[in-house]
Order: sequence, then structure tokens, then C-alpha cells
Amino acid sequence: MSGEIMPKGDMHLLRRYVLVERYKADSGYAYECDADELDILLLELGELEPIVDAINVLNGASVEQRAADIGCSPEDFDTQNDDTTRVSVEELVEASETPWRYGE
Repeated sequence: MSGEIMPKGDMHLLRRYVLVERYKADSGYAYECDADELDILLLELGELEPIVDAINVLNGASVEQRAADIGCSPEDFDTQNDDTTRVSVEELVEASETPWRYGE
């Protein structure tokens, strides 16, 4: 016995599991991940909007590029606007349950 708690392969699987579960609990977690962690999420979950955007943010993409990559308007990223649109909990729940389709 080498004194390891888990063999390296098992630790890799555990890391994948923990990253995916953290993302599932809060998709905003993607913005806290480093490049390796985002690669794991991308491999495990596919091209989900928060993962794609987090990769763009990490790589310093422009707001225009970020918007183009996830199919929204650059104005959607405008956080400087004083006329902030309020979103209800119901709208957030509905949006989270609607599958995102690229290009629609």
C-alpha cells in the first residue's frame, strides 16, 4: 500500500463528479473554474451556455464575441445600465427549464 487514500484514476473520477455536481447545483460555478476544470465540464456536460461563456470570459473575449457564441445580444451583458430589468423567480425558473438551442 502506497499510503494513498484513493488510486489516481479514482481521484480523477471524483474530481469530475464533484465539478459536475457543483455546476448542477449552481451553473454560475463555471465562472469560478480554471481552464482545466472548464474543459472537464465541457467534456462531461457539453456546450452549455454558462460553460461556453465562462471559457470566453477566461480567454478575455469581447462582449460581442461572448454574445455571438451563446446567441444573445451584447446589450444582455450591459451591467452599467441604471434601468435594470427586474426578473421574477418564475421567469428564472422557466428560463432554466427551457432547453437552449444554438442559432434559434
